[in-house]
Amino acid sequence: MVEPQEQVFEIAVVGRVIWNLHSLNNEGTIGNVTEPRTVVLWNGTKTDGVSGEMLKHIHAFWTWLQAKQNNLPLCGGCQTFQPQRADIDAGGLGRGDKVTAMTVALTRCVLCDLHGFLVREPTIHRQSVVEFGWTVGLPGQVYRDVHVHARHAPAERGVDRERRPADEERTEVAAQMLYHRPTRSGAYGLVTLFQPWRIGLDEVSYSYAIGEDERAKRYQLALTAYEWTFKRPDGAMTTTRYPHIEGLEGVILVSRKPVPVPLLSPLKDDYREKLEELGRIQDVETYRFQDVVSLTIILSELKKALPFHMFQ
Repeated sequence: MVEPQEQVFEIAVVGRVIWNLHSLNNEGTIGNVTEPRTVVLWNGTKTDGVSGEMLKHIHAFWTWLQAKQNNLPLCGGCQTFQPQRADIDAGGLGRGDKVTAMTVALTRCVLCDLHGFLVREPTIHRQSVVEFGWTVGLPGQVYRDVHVHARHAPAERGVDRERRPADEERTEVAAQMLYHRPTRSGAYGLVTLFQPWRIGLDEVSYSYAIGEDERAKRYQLALTAYEWTFKRPDGAMTTTRYPHIEGLEGVILVSRKPVPVPLLSPLKDDYREKLEELGRIQDVETYRFQDVVSLTIILSELKKALPFHMFQ
């Protein structure tokens, strides 16, 4: 599928996934009740959703883990996976010179380069090379339930409650409680965009801050993180509600020249046919996948290519 030295400008993954019995993303907890995410579509339809922030966090985590394992450069903040990233270690960026600061930030950290950052002083901003939209439940194909659980405190049998010390009584009341947790199952539409041409690109001076070998390593790193994100979506409540991944299908779009890949919502049943038609018109390659295995094979093949070199 891919010649070893072919270049890739953009990659998009558009598809549908079936997750059963999960709670990957929630609005929050009020009292002892956790509320699931709810999103509203253009026609007023309410449905379930997993935010792009959650999926991007999962991708960032798998990127970080690979970087640690392979001794790739990480800044002081990203060494311990801090959300502030470059801003924690802004002292090493210099002051006032934005070009130098951006170059240093991109050179010293894989995660800052791929997932972006905001530094307050000097004020520089890096938009992520990896983007995720909401993963949205297909209307009528998502089911929700709320389950009651009890946390029990071991109590001493045969001891008269009136004879217990006051502090022991308070401890038992605090330890024992009821709580309500959501569980969802359904088919979801997902969309994500990866821009390899921007890897290592200093968008202050519009020149590449790192060499081509390093750009290729980061490109492969991001694609591997994509594989792991779809195979292991480690979001919220996975300690007790890890999703049963039943299905995954869709289209991978690849542009090899400065042409943006088309993106259409997988909420429409004919999204694959429309994307393939647009691909033919725009000279964008399209590859269908029917499950996690075929998705992994396509992404593994794409690793043989190189990120597009836009600026000399």
